[in-house]
Amino acid sequence: MSVERFEGGMHRDARGALRFCNGFDMAAVKRFYTIANSAEAPRRGWIGHRRETKWFFPLRGATTLVVEPMEPAPAAGSRRTFALDAARPEVLKVPGGHWFCIEQQGEAEVMVFSDCRCGEYEKDDFRRPL
Repeated sequence: MSVERFEGGMHRDARGALRFCNGFDMAAVKRFYTIANSAEAPRRGWIGHRRETKWFFPLRGATTLVVEPMEPAPAAGSRRTFALDAARPEVLKVPGGHWFCIEQQGEAEVMVFSDCRCGEYEKDDFRRPL
């Protein structure tokens, strides 16, 4: 399974703005949380999951996700970079079997959806140094 993007959109009128991503089916989602990295530590990662799938939706500012497969060992050219921006709504799906690193500048914030509850997949949380 590979990384996927679900394009969203925005509607503005006198009442304000509405951001959406109608192509994102949330049937598999079991929980969500937000990430807003600090100015002192703008990068978070590397984080890997063999089973857990994550979906990322930018809430504020710009978030960069760097993604690469866990197996076989990351090879040259397998690393991909995705720029998410709240001004261009979209959802990025990172399926199990991938490493990811999140980088944010300024007041950025991203919402993360997961297909498992905390502790559901024991020993499926891997870390490596930045």
